[in-house]
Amino acid sequence: MNFAAFSSPGFVEANQEGPTFVSERRGPASLNLHDAKLAGVPLTSDAMPYESQVMGSAGGPVRGRALRVVVGGGGTAGHIYPALAVAEVLRREDAVQRPRADQLPEETTSARANGGNAALFLHGSSRIDTEVFAHAGVAHQSLSMSQLRGVSAPRLALGGVRLLRAVTQASRAMGAFRPDACLVTGGYVSAPVVIAARLRRTPIVVFLPDVVPGMAIKTLAPLAERIAVAFPNTRDHWKHPRLVVTGYPVRPDFHNASRQRGREAFKIATGRNVVMVMGGSSGARSINFAIADVLEPLLHHSDVIHLCGEPDEPRLRSIRSGLGEQLRTRYHLFKYLHRGIADALAASDIVVCRAGASTLAELPMIGVPSILVPGSFAGGHQVHNATVLTEHGAAITIADDALIGSSPSDPSALWPTIQSLLQDPSRLQSMRAASQRLARPEAADNIVSLLRSVAGKSG
Repeated sequence: MNFAAFSSPGFVEANQEGPTFVSERRGPASLNLHDAKLAGVPLTSDAMPYESQVMGSAGGPVRGRALRVVVGGGGTAGHIYPALAVAEVLRREDAVQRPRADQLPEETTSARANGGNAALFLHGSSRIDTEVFAHAGVAHQSLSMSQLRGVSAPRLALGGVRLLRAVTQASRAMGAFRPDACLVTGGYVSAPVVIAARLRRTPIVVFLPDVVPGMAIKTLAPLAERIAVAFPNTRDHWKHPRLVVTGYPVRPDFHNASRQRGREAFKIATGRNVVMVMGGSSGARSINFAIADVLEPLLHHSDVIHLCGEPDEPRLRSIRSGLGEQLRTRYHLFKYLHRGIADALAASDIVVCRAGASTLAELPMIGVPSILVPGSFAGGHQVHNATVLTEHGAAITIADDALIGSSPSDPSALWPTIQSLLQDPSRLQSMRAASQRLARPEAADNIVSLLRSVAGKSG
């Protein structure tokens, strides 16, 4: 499969080196040159391990002719990881259709002539984009596009110039790559990719990860052939004739996560409870501060795996160093996990996190109970997201402003909630079963089928 890194400037070969927090370690993936234009990067990277049973879907992928997809999205991990999951399905199709040793020579020649699936990612220059794609093992190019902040005339003019430049870059990349279809997954970089694809008459699928669409998705929707949505209740908030409910694609790691492997990786003693805390790709200050306030009593009851983000790490690292040795070994603090996060979730009994779209798909794939703290930013869309799990009994929601107690007589709601769940195994089991019922393991296959449909390559 040609997950192509172009030899021209601007196309980046994936750097496979990175932190290895868990025991399942792999070496760097090597580049494999195929022709003068394309350098194929296998998608079996550290961040995207492949197993043959990974998808677990009832019907499996709809296989057809070779499909070339350009993908636009970035700014948050939730805009990147769904696309990486779709790219893995394309790679898996190629693995299934590779020439066999017993094939006739003419069959092998035909298979090689038809080529394989290919994907190219166009993204922004944010820190999370840079970090994720450094570990993703896929072909990618950064566009000179940044989020527009403010509405003053100079800022709008600068934004217009940057948009035009990014459209030009995206169009040139597409001209070299020659995609059959375009998939955008959200973030400010989606706009130039959609515009370039439309100008080049490349069919477009827009993926909405959240329950309620934002202004950007609504603006791009008229240019798309299909709009893939993650959750059925999106139809309650947005009536659109081209909506297709696909589910939210999750990374292959989540299809074969292991509780035992996760606990061994973090050296967690048998029988210990585990609470995992994470605030999204950039961390969440209110959650970090709330956990810091109750850290010692919490560590007496459980191990804590805490993904804190970069800004608050020095403060939390200092708090950790002040703990006694026994409690310190129970506090597993990281800025972020680029690999091993699925096993970490599987090792956990409760997860405390924001209600980003990826959370609503990844937690059910693992089947882990959660305490959701929706962020109040971006129009409060996470409040709507949280209802997907809470209305089915898979999660409890705590308002962000209830995390930090205003006085000794008005303490944080977080510690009592964690404590009550840890003391109620039957409720945790009920929440775990409710979460598992919401899993959509076939979501990435559904989106590939949709891309084949708009590209006319379903057969």
